[in-house]
Amino acid sequence: MSAPGAAPTAEPRFGEVYDRGYRHYEGPRHGQASSVWALARYSMARALGFKKSWTAKIIPILLYVGAILPVVVVVGVTAFFPAADVMSYPEYFSTIFLLEGIFVAAIAPELLCPDRREGVLPLYFSRPITRLDYVIAKMLAAAILTLTISLLPAVILWLGKQLLTGQPLAAMRDHLGDLGRIGAAGVLIAFYIGAVGLLVSSFTERKGVAVGIIVLGFLLTESLSGALSVALADRPPWDQWVILLSPSRTVFRMATALWGVEVSGRMGGGLPLGAVIGVMAAVVAVCCGIVAWRYAARD
Repeated sequence: MSAPGAAPTAEPRFGEVYDRGYRHYEGPRHGQASSVWALARYSMARALGFKKSWTAKIIPILLYVGAILPVVVVVGVTAFFPAADVMSYPEYFSTIFLLEGIFVAAIAPELLCPDRREGVLPLYFSRPITRLDYVIAKMLAAAILTLTISLLPAVILWLGKQLLTGQPLAAMRDHLGDLGRIGAAGVLIAFYIGAVGLLVSSFTERKGVAVGIIVLGFLLTESLSGALSVALADRPPWDQWVILLSPSRTVFRMATALWGVEVSGRMGGGLPLGAVIGVMAAVVAVCCGIVAWRYAARD
């Protein structure tokens, strides 16, 4: 104790080190690809509402049910009326496109917007994962999720049709070409609309705003394409090329061209398959490039 009248002396500061048993990781190191895949898996689980309340899972479940229900109906009708050609593959892809668009509008903002709103991007980039790895993981997650709704139900439809024949194995062998076209159409659609959804989501941190812009964008492009198609009705071939402004009619023309189905000129009947696929690939490349630029490092 200090003497009376003397200034109080400050207590000395000290620290203690506790051995909590931390050990260095000595297991296998999987590299950069494993980091990208881990982030993609986490992003897909978050977009589908895993480890969230049951309300976050309602929309994905309803959309999956809406995508698979037409397949169940078609297979059921074919089982009772084998001669009935209820729905062709191009008709299926055209019918299901609206649900696919809603699905992308629901999951794409969930992949990107929360990371910026919650300020966790610096945590990602402080790890070995790079900005390009982050973008690739998010694009991979969007493509895989969209494939589950653009490809999986169509494959189930193909399988159901073959199993209802008298010789399922022979039917599968004879219709492998249809299965290949289904795979090509599903992949093209998944990347096409998935890339557009990510592009919009990269410009805002609010999921509601991103959803609204995606839906509104689809509606505006559909209306613009229809109006230009009518205005240019007497100016071929521009009346056909303007359908490529419409995502739904672009997908319809791609599917009909894959299966060799003749359609009217107003629906792009004169457009070659290569041109349609080229436009879809260009849209994907531009969208992915802009998203990568948005997340590039800034000085």
